[in-house]
Amino acid sequence: MPRTVRALLALTLALLVGLASAQPVVVMQSADPNTLDPTQNRETPTFNALLNIYDALLFKNPDGSFAPSLAASWTATSDVTWEFTLREGVTFHDGTPFDAEAVVYTIERIQDEEAASPIAGGFSFIAEAVAVTPYNVRITTTRPTPLAEHYFSELLIVSPTAYEAAGAAAFATAPVGTGPYRFVSWTRDVELALTAFEDHWRGAPAVSDVIFRPVPEAITRYSALAAGEADLIVQVPPSLVGAIEAAPNARLETVAGARVIYIGINTLGENEALRDVRVRQALNLAIDVEGIIEGIFDGLAVETVALLTEVDFGFNPDLAPYPFEPERARELLAEAGHEGLRVQLGTPSGRYVNDVQVAQAVAAQLGAVGFDVDLQVTEYGAYVGALFSGNAPDLYLIGWGNAPLDADFILVPLLRTDELLSYTSDEALDALLDAGRTTVDREARLAAYREATAIIHEQAYVVPLYKQLDAYGVSERIDWNPRTDEFIWLFSASPAN
Repeated sequence: MPRTVRALLALTLALLVGLASAQPVVVMQSADPNTLDPTQNRETPTFNALLNIYDALLFKNPDGSFAPSLAASWTATSDVTWEFTLREGVTFHDGTPFDAEAVVYTIERIQDEEAASPIAGGFSFIAEAVAVTPYNVRITTTRPTPLAEHYFSELLIVSPTAYEAAGAAAFATAPVGTGPYRFVSWTRDVELALTAFEDHWRGAPAVSDVIFRPVPEAITRYSALAAGEADLIVQVPPSLVGAIEAAPNARLETVAGARVIYIGINTLGENEALRDVRVRQALNLAIDVEGIIEGIFDGLAVETVALLTEVDFGFNPDLAPYPFEPERARELLAEAGHEGLRVQLGTPSGRYVNDVQVAQAVAAQLGAVGFDVDLQVTEYGAYVGALFSGNAPDLYLIGWGNAPLDADFILVPLLRTDELLSYTSDEALDALLDAGRTTVDREARLAAYREATAIIHEQAYVVPLYKQLDAYGVSERIDWNPRTDEFIWLFSASPAN
């Protein structure tokens, strides 16, 4: 072959490789971000976009350990005092410098009552944040906080300059962070476009452009992956596992899940019958969780007890899931005088794998023991907005991730009085949950959570369902590995060789 021809072929190949690597990586999640303001978010599809735009004080590794991020180093100088030495030379996407004032500003923004941040409860342990020097921050807590480092790893820092200039509403649609990707554009319910921040302190990411698209239907996400229109799809249901494994241009990636799916019970609403423990126990006994796991998930899920499994700190091995006993459920409902009780059951559509199918199965099983079920299917954004604002239906299917695998992270927000997703109020339970989160003594914490879960189980405050195996479809164009916490951290992705 003539040298000039070989040279032209080599040049053409190089151009094709360059074009391929420059093609945006398309991520399809089940829902669009609710906001691009990290001080106003508390759900996974949004957080997955935000963690690529912003950096936190600490970085949580896939194994659950913590590494430096915007904080170059940190130490607990007492049970309630944390000292952070910040990374110097970091800039926000708008060119303004990152410093201690940005950390203080972000914390104060989260804790501002007028801002009504949905994550304020998670950061209520912070009593004070002080910029000691431009690159040193001291955070004092109200109490010993066993999960402090986890929360510091989710404290995504905003640009005070950009926030104040734009105002909260505008900033939430055109954000400025320090993360590996900067904002390009966002068309709600269509796509969010990001591009590499070349001056990121870690260096430029290997994948230069990223697009997040919301696609609620699993089959549509799969079709896009198979057609080469998507590079990473979430929540692959068991029915599509074989198709992805057989696809020539894609592969299946799986990881043990940390998210529990459950049926919440609104014990504080207008349906006073749900205040009766016999009715709540009947709800638990009426639902065949094992049958749902086998029939809808082909066994690729694990039943939970009091919202926990044995991998979670605080799990109580003395408890067992409620058995499937429809006759006993009927008896309890009759004893309580609520035969034919009408209940609303809400579910999102497409947020979780087979969520509507699960809700339909639950509705049918409750109907079989004498409940009159009004099943309501709602778009996820509106659904979770209602739940977070105190407007839950009688029963509601929802999921909650437990990234640190600790009882505190799941039981407090879901069951402690007046917390984000709690529709329960029990002083004895509150006291135990408070005891577990105000000491670093592992044995004392374990004892508190085991007693708390015994109350949750006996009082049947929720209907625990399952944790499922998290499955992703990934294009052969990229190298990327999933995490147990469901974080889609794209700095770790790269074009496949």
